[in-house]
Amino acid sequence: MTTIKLLGNSTGLGVANNISLATVVRVVNTDSTEQTVTVANTRGPENDGGQSGSVVIEAGSSEIIVKKPTDTIVSVAAVKATAVAAT
Repeated sequence: MTTIKLLGNSTGLGVANNISLATVVRVVNTDSTEQTVTVANTRGPENDGGQSGSVVIEAGSSEIIVKKPTDTIVSVAAVKATAVAAT
């Protein structure tokens, strides 16, 4: 199991959010079905933005996502995100 340091409170991802400009985010799917999580950049990679992409997270599962500070994450409100620091 990975040890993480919490840097904020969990927030639902029903609306695109940069999670307080976090670069490492723990995403948890609290829904009963799999959900797609999308990371979108507000700046292109040539301007220090990240790569856009999507991942499917199974019901009850969590993932750690690394992103650029200005990149946003969006899904459904049942998917929660928390800024963390890997230890």
